[in-house]
Amino acid sequence: MTNHAIGVIKNEKNQYLQYFDERWNCWLFINCKLPNGDDSEAIKKEIQNKLKIDNNLIEARCVGYKRHRKFSESAKKEKEYVHYFYDIHLNTRLNLDDFEIDGILYKWYTYEELMKDSRIQKVNGDVIGFMKEFGL
Repeated sequence: MTNHAIGVIKNEKNQYLQYFDERWNCWLFINCKLPNGDDSEAIKKEIQNKLKIDNNLIEARCVGYKRHRKFSESAKKEKEYVHYFYDIHLNTRLNLDDFEIDGILYKWYTYEELMKDSRIQKVNGDVIGFMKEFGL
């Protein structure tokens, strides 16, 4: 079983920040492994490293978790996951257009766009459904 943090960052246009993960060949929420379960500092550190934002400007609130099984596109087998969902608030402004940091592409998606993208739904549709369940 693998514990993961899912960092949900939403802007004032009601769009969700995604990054392009080449290994999964898909747009994903910023995420990281959690060796010990709920750990808001781990997801804050991941966001700090990816977005080059001071850790003090990041607020992370765990809103819940889901334990489930799904096919891992990268491992090519079914795995059990525990996804911890974090509502992320940044006390700074991010570019509202698509942008790139350290060769990683970032893009803003509305919920409807996330639902309509067939690749996102194949790889991460469960996560998108769960984040909506938690009111994110």
